[in-house]
Amino acid sequence: MSSTLLRLGLWIELAVVALYVLHETYAETHLAEYFSTSTLQKGLVIGALLVIAGVVMRLVERGARKVVHKNRCAICKVPVPEGAIYCREHLRRVLQREDERTHMTRTRH
Repeated sequence: MSSTLLRLGLWIELAVVALYVLHETYAETHLAEYFSTSTLQKGLVIGALLVIAGVVMRLVERGARKVVHKNRCAICKVPVPEGAIYCREHLRRVLQREDERTHMTRTRH
């Protein structure tokens, strides 16, 4: 969401700058009426507000990620202890499957 707001704001800023250049280039012609200064100022303000909102959203997203982030099982999404990838049940299954895959020979008695 934050990257969308930032990109949209920056694109609007870029468009306003391009329209301002066109306005100043064709100031003596009737084309300058299409790019009025008040419209360009409003576009500049909207673009700046979107960029500021994007930066604020990015900070909030990073803060929320630090607070809410919990390790979860890769299969069932149950919270697991720090550093673990799987819950106890799925860890046993993965280890058993790996053991069967690597030890395919029978033991002799």
